[in-house]
Amino acid sequence: MMVAIMFALAAPAWVPSGTGVEIDRSSLTWRNLQRVRWRARRNSGEERHLDMVDCAAGLTAAIETVTLDGSGRVLNVARDGEALAAQRLSPATPGTIGETVAQEACRLRPPPPRRR
Repeated sequence: MMVAIMFALAAPAWVPSGTGVEIDRSSLTWRNLQRVRWRARRNSGEERHLDMVDCAAGLTAAIETVTLDGSGRVLNVARDGEALAAQRLSPATPGTIGETVAQEACRLRPPPPRRR
C-alpha cells in the first residue's frame, strides 16, 4: 500500500542525473523544501526513494525506500515518515549518491510562479 501512495502522486518524469540515478521531475516544486522521488536501477532490480531535501540549507533525509526485484515485485519497504525525516535533516555525505540527488533536485526544480 505504501508503494501505491508514494508513487501515485503524478505520472513520473524521470530525468537521468548522470550518476546512474534518475530523478522524477514531476515530484519537484519551486519551494526550498522538496520531497524528491528518485530511483537507481540495477541488473537485479531497482530501488525507489522518497527523500526530503532543503535546497536553501543544503540538507537531506530519507523518507522512504522501496526495493524491487527484476520483475517489479516489492522486496522491502523502509519508511521513516516525513516528521522523522524533518527532524533528521542533515548535510549529505560528500561524494555520495545522496549528495548528487540533493544537488540535482535543487537544480531541476521549476522557477517560482510569476507575480502579477
